[in-house]
Amino acid sequence: MKKLSLLLLFMVSLLWSNEAVTLQLSWLNQFQFAGFYVAKERGYYRDAGLDVTINDARNKMDPYTSVMEGKAQYAVGHTSIIIESMKSSPIVLMAAIYQSSPMMLLVREDSGIRSAKDLRGKRIMLTGDAASGVEIQAMLRSVGLTPEDYHLQPHSYDPRSLERNETDAMASYLSNEPFILEKMGVKTRVIHPKEYGFDFYSDILFASRNEYLKHPERMNAFYNASIRGWIWAFDHVEEAADLIYRKYNPQKKSLESLIYEGNTLKKLAFRSNAPFGQLDPNRMAMIAQGYRLMGAVNDTFSSKPIMYDNTTLRLSTKEKQWLRDHPIIRVGIDHNWPPVESVDEKGRHIGISASYLKLLEKRLGVRFEIDYSRKLWSDSIHSVQTKELDMLSCAAVTEKRQEHLLFSRPYLKQSIVIVANSDVGFVNDLMDLKGKKVAVVRSYATEEYLRTNHPNIIPVLADSSLEALQKVASGEAYACIEGLGVASYIIERYNLNHLKVVGETPYRYELAFAFRDDWGPLVSISDKVLASLSASEYQQIHGQWMVHDGRGEFVNYRVIWSIAAFIALLFILIVYKNRRLDVLVRQRTDELESFNQRLQDEIAKAVEKNHKQEKLLMQQAKMAEIGSMLESIAHQWRQPLNILGLSMTRLNLNSLAGGNSETLKIIEIAEAQIEYMSQTIDDFRNFFKHDRDQRSVNINALINEVETLLGPLLMRKRIKIDRNIDPEIEVSVYPNELKQVMINLINNAREAIEQHKGGERVIHIGCQSDEAECTLTVEDTGGGIPEAIMDKIFDPYFTTKFESQGTGIGLYMAKTIIEKHFLGKLSVHNGTKGACFEIRLSRRNSAL
Repeated sequence: MKKLSLLLLFMVSLLWSNEAVTLQLSWLNQFQFAGFYVAKERGYYRDAGLDVTINDARNKMDPYTSVMEGKAQYAVGHTSIIIESMKSSPIVLMAAIYQSSPMMLLVREDSGIRSAKDLRGKRIMLTGDAASGVEIQAMLRSVGLTPEDYHLQPHSYDPRSLERNETDAMASYLSNEPFILEKMGVKTRVIHPKEYGFDFYSDILFASRNEYLKHPERMNAFYNASIRGWIWAFDHVEEAADLIYRKYNPQKKSLESLIYEGNTLKKLAFRSNAPFGQLDPNRMAMIAQGYRLMGAVNDTFSSKPIMYDNTTLRLSTKEKQWLRDHPIIRVGIDHNWPPVESVDEKGRHIGISASYLKLLEKRLGVRFEIDYSRKLWSDSIHSVQTKELDMLSCAAVTEKRQEHLLFSRPYLKQSIVIVANSDVGFVNDLMDLKGKKVAVVRSYATEEYLRTNHPNIIPVLADSSLEALQKVASGEAYACIEGLGVASYIIERYNLNHLKVVGETPYRYELAFAFRDDWGPLVSISDKVLASLSASEYQQIHGQWMVHDGRGEFVNYRVIWSIAAFIALLFILIVYKNRRLDVLVRQRTDELESFNQRLQDEIAKAVEKNHKQEKLLMQQAKMAEIGSMLESIAHQWRQPLNILGLSMTRLNLNSLAGGNSETLKIIEIAEAQIEYMSQTIDDFRNFFKHDRDQRSVNINALINEVETLLGPLLMRKRIKIDRNIDPEIEVSVYPNELKQVMINLINNAREAIEQHKGGERVIHIGCQSDEAECTLTVEDTGGGIPEAIMDKIFDPYFTTKFESQGTGIGLYMAKTIIEKHFLGKLSVHNGTKGACFEIRLSRRNSAL
């Protein structure tokens, strides 16, 4: 009987114990693997019925071998694991933890190395595993460098090799070595393959095909718990870093370095409009092609990789039974929080949260019964806490709410910003609002943040975001704090154009489903639905509702009004004194009137100056937007262009062996065109980058780059460039700023020639130099500048064009750059056939 009892006890313990699985990491424990530690320590694996052992690289087990030999069910591998999956290897790819690899080349700031091209003849430390660093090799090859063009060194795995000048460039992790060297006082520069079009995934979570086929529920449980851990880790970087510092720190890293690592990796883990961990088949094919073309693998790929289908919803037996027991779920909503959620004129629940609820209904087979009776958000929250309702469709996660509610993983995040009237200047932070009235919505997270952390700010409660913003518009409140997307949407929809974003707060909304505290199963179920969301579904939901999060430019009027207040006080004191000195009344009155007029003139000038500054900022913002757009285009084009270039190189080698001269000629033409396109992308991207240091620049080479940018336009306008430049002249400048000046001057010359409509259409560019000075000239054949306006053309906002054709700041900015940034001189005079702009630059610090 006793033996039977022990046997039964043993069988029950087996029944209730969690399944044991092992995860093999590719390197030592650090923030790089934070999500897995979080899932283990916060009980996500345990809740999913798993007992997970995490092994780091100290066991010297290769992740791929570990999985193949059954020593681990799951592993994290390099991007090269994609190649294994394409060679019919029995593995399943589950997620890409990092959408962009942190692997890059690190050089010293004082090395003079600015780009991959500058590494010719330099010493480079790469890891022994060629496949793991193929993106670096591809980057070097894309700029024309072969292994014979640089000195390859074995990797020391010691950042001090750079400090001691034992190497010129070192393969490093963006999240690690830059921080270490900065603490040593060594400034560094990053040369990242991503900038050259080789944007590879990193840290691929994978499993064996056997695990995929025989244990699909376990695999699903591991996937969902892991993703949940990663989301939490990146939402709580400092807390995750502290956990790693205490329990997963074999390298004895400092807490500060782990926080730095976390914040850096967070930027690489997320991609716009894509769920966390996404693996794009097209992008993987491009990466695989890069490996093959670099010779890292010789095989042609016999199959497509098997990827874990996380869009298939896999619920446990208990979860399915729970849904059958709860076919109707009562939902509380916010009636007035567009575009997140609101009730339209037909009484329907609409917005982002409504779209998510429809998705859950479709996937789960339940019905969400929307409660329209509670008009106030505070009533809806209270009703879920008292279990009159079952859940909220959308609620911000806060510590106070977590005491009474359960939350799903966030499905929407919004920065919380400060909104005020357009005459309010920039607000640095919430401390600037001390003693002021700030509108917030009753029972919103923003009210909790103010009351808990900012007792010196006076909350003005409203029943909706629209009402809160209207209180600012009417002057009842000085400012409002609200989500950026919501504020932007309401301001645009209700034409509150006199309101604008004037600052940021340290807070952001993390919006999720909120459930009554005894409905834990629905939390797990909803998390699985959110994890199964495809990229297209995500984009469809968010793209339909979210407006562009544009931010207005900030104009600081605080100085103006401080001066006005001071002078007004002075005015009062003088008036007071005048009452006591009746003899001087008329004299003082005349003085005050004159003073008051000067005051008004000064204020008017100050306001006009700030208005001009605002226009200048807007123009600079437009330039930044263009730069960002070109950066995006360059990024999208660069990788296929480089792959095409590598393909042509490979084809060229094969044709050389065959000896087909006609084929070689065609390949040569194609390679030249690819190089031209690649260089054009570089020219555009570099033009919009801000130079940090002056450097010696060859004037002839710089004009070549400018002509590359403007050449097609000039050709269409049938305008020729005539150059008379000594090819040896060099001068120390900020290259991109001098390019900007030259582009402005050449464009002005082009416009003058077009308006003049003369027979000769030539722009003459010359450069002369002596030991002290370099003189650049741009002369057109456009008929010259009228003497009446010659003195005004460098004034800001002076233009002879229609407003739609010009802002009048091009020549002003050019003069500012030459005379303030370069301490040179920009002048203009009329030549024989047109205007001649002359730039004089000092060569005292230039390379002769």
